[in-house]
Formats: sequence, C-alpha cells, structure tokens
Amino acid sequence: MESAASPPPLPVSKPYRHAKLGLVLAVCVIAACAVFVVRMQTVQRVEGSAGTKPNRMLELIARYAVGVKGLMQETGQWNAEMTQAMLHDTKTLARNDEDALRVLILKGWMDDAWPAEADLAGIGGKSAALKKDVEALGQLKAAQIKLDDDAWKQLHQRHGWIADLAHAQTLAADDPTRQAVVQQGMGTAMVLIGGMMLGMLAAVGGLVMMILAILRWRSGKLCLTLGRSSREHGGVLVEGFAIYLALFLFLPWLLHLLPVKLPRWAGYGPALVALIIGMTWPLVRGMQRPLWRESLGLHRGQGILREVGAGLLGWLAALPLLVLGMIAASWIMKLTGEFPSHPIVDVFAGDGWAKLGAIVLAVVWAPISEEVMFRGLLFPGLSAWLRWLLGMLTGAFVFAVIHPQGWAGVPAIMALAATFSLLRMWRRSLIAPMMAHALNNGVMCAMMLLLW
Repeated sequence: MESAASPPPLPVSKPYRHAKLGLVLAVCVIAACAVFVVRMQTVQRVEGSAGTKPNRMLELIARYAVGVKGLMQETGQWNAEMTQAMLHDTKTLARNDEDALRVLILKGWMDDAWPAEADLAGIGGKSAALKKDVEALGQLKAAQIKLDDDAWKQLHQRHGWIADLAHAQTLAADDPTRQAVVQQGMGTAMVLIGGMMLGMLAAVGGLVMMILAILRWRSGKLCLTLGRSSREHGGVLVEGFAIYLALFLFLPWLLHLLPVKLPRWAGYGPALVALIIGMTWPLVRGMQRPLWRESLGLHRGQGILREVGAGLLGWLAALPLLVLGMIAASWIMKLTGEFPSHPIVDVFAGDGWAKLGAIVLAVVWAPISEEVMFRGLLFPGLSAWLRWLLGMLTGAFVFAVIHPQGWAGVPAIMALAATFSLLRMWRRSLIAPMMAHALNNGVMCAMMLLLW
C-alpha cells in the first residue's frame, strides 16, 4: 500500500465569529436530529407491525430454507433433524401475529404437512384481517387453485412470496407452479451460499491487506493524518454538517405541505439543496477556498486512478472489520429480537424502473453526498476537538444511527464508516472513501438483484 505524500500545512484562517456558540448549537442540532430519526424509525417499525406489508427479511429466510431443502432432497440428504434446525432460527424472525402465520406456513412446507387447523384458528382469532387470511388459506387448501382475483391480491399483498408458498403446498409435486416456487427458493439459496463463500474468501484477503497496512503504519511508511486545523476551523465544519442534516430531514416535510402535487423526482430536490448549503457553509463563514477544498478533501489527491485503486484496497481491507460488526449485530439480534432491515429491499422485491433508481441512489448519490458530509465535514470537524480516534467513532455512530437498518445494523455500519474515515486520513482526498462506499453499496445491490 503506497501512502499519500505528507500534506502541506493548511492556510491560516481568520478567526470565525461566535465559533464556540456555533459549535454548541451544531452539536445540539445533530443530537436532536439523531434522536428524531431514531424515534421516527421506531414509530415506523411499530406501525409496520400491522402486517399490511410482507416481512422481506422473513421472506428471504423462508426462500433460503425452501431452497436448501430442495437442493438437499435432490441429493437424498434431507432429514427431519435438518428441518428442525432450519425452523429453529426462523421462528425468531416472527415479530407479530402476521409473522407467526407466515412461519406456520413455512413450517408446514418444511414438515410436508398442511398447518394444523387448531394453530390456524388460534392465529385467525387475533384480528379480523388474520381471520380473512386463515379463511383464504382454507379455500386454497380445499380448492387447490388460486382464489378469486380480489381475495388472492389481498392475501399476496399482505404476505408476498409466503402466499405463493402456501398456494404451492396445495399442488402436486410435479405441478409447474409448485416447481417454480421451489426453483425460486433454490436460486435464493445458491446466491446466498455462493455470496457467503465469496465473502469469506474476500475477508481472508482483506485480513492480509489489513495486517500489511498495520505493519506499514507502525513502520511509518503509511501516514494517517487529516492535516493541522484549529478548533474554530473544525467547529465551522461541524456547523455545516448540522445545517445539512437539519435541512435533509425537514425540507421534505415542508415540501409535503405545499398545496400542489409535485412530480416524484421533486422529492430529491431537498437532498441536493441540503448538500449544497451544507458543504458551502464554511465559505459563507469566511473560510478561504484553498483551506475549504483541503479540509473537505475536494481534490484529486495523487490522481483519480490511484485514488480509486486505494479505495478498492481499502474496502477489501475493511471486510474483517465488517465481519466483526456483523458478529456484534448477531448478538444484538439475539438480545433484542430486532433484525436489520432497509426500505430498499422492498424496492428490489418489486418490479419496474424503481430498481434502477435505487441502484443510482445507492451507488452514485449516496457515496458522493454522504462522504462529502460525513468524511468531508463531520469527521474532520469532530477530530479537531476530540482527536481523530474519538472523532472517527463519534462520526461513525451518527452515520450508523441515521440509517434505517435499526440498532441491529449499527455495528456493521459503524465498521464501514470507520473504514471510510481511515481512507480519508490515508489519502486525504474523498475519492478513495467514495470509491469504497460505492463498491460496498454496489455489491449489496448486485446481491439484491440476484436474490429478487
């Protein structure tokens, strides 16, 4: 790994007016926005527990279980013990009564037996909507065909692929519809198994890269620094981030208050406005342009191609940290029963141009905007006050909690954010962390495309 050249001293900036007051207000705004996001996510999760939409995580695990069973049956290795092992972890995904019905359908498939009437009746008594679901399942079992259009549409809207699984269970083993469901499950299983194997190989390579990087850092051949900056200078950077975060969260709310109906693309306008105002705020406060560019990392570093290559190596070296983050996430899931989820999964589970839009947002817009804000403004700003390690961890925590994956996703996202911060310190340009960010999101999008 080649280290970037030592940075020149940053230009001396003029004193900023009310710098300490601005920093205090900025920290309060960031903390308030983080609390707001966490509370809104909690409310959305509670409201989402009504069962009006499929549980995509449970659906994915169900497809994996069905696929593993199909693959193992083809080789004659499936047995009852494997069924119980698969179902043991699946039951923990049931967050509500709707999920309990879905798990019951999956259990019936894995046991090669239709769910017991008593179990179905018990779930059907939980609510009127569940009673209709249970009645619809009974009609499926009796007629061995799909329901009328309205009833089937409602069942499928509520339970997604699990409804297809229930329908397939009523059909003969050689029925094309049943075989199609099994093939979907087998495809999901092969993608997940293949992805895990490739991930393990990449993580081993990443561990080697990480060890080499640590050895070079200890020998002084790899330099990690943000350059010298005053606390007042860092406070102005934090101010810019606080303004961005506040506008990013509340401008869309103001947009919805307008009396006219706006096109869908207009919803991305507030994010662009927030980005521009946040990143230019230090200039408004009187920061000199060379100092601004160097502070935010808005330069080519040692050349675009070299910085892109550094981003690729950095992402690879980050994989062991990501694995540790995923292990920590598994502990959180066991303790809280909460599983990480993201709204983008619903987009990939659907059809149409929405998938392309999601890919552009995840692979292009998010790496650019988030790196400018988090590794360009927040991380250097916090590091000027807290030193780089605490600044990195604090910025990574803020980065993680405002993402919609929930608390179970925080450790893994923090690991990625810390990696992007280290890349910023290594290269000082934002190109490398942007590249690593884009690569990580691109891999995730590729997996989603293969799975759905």
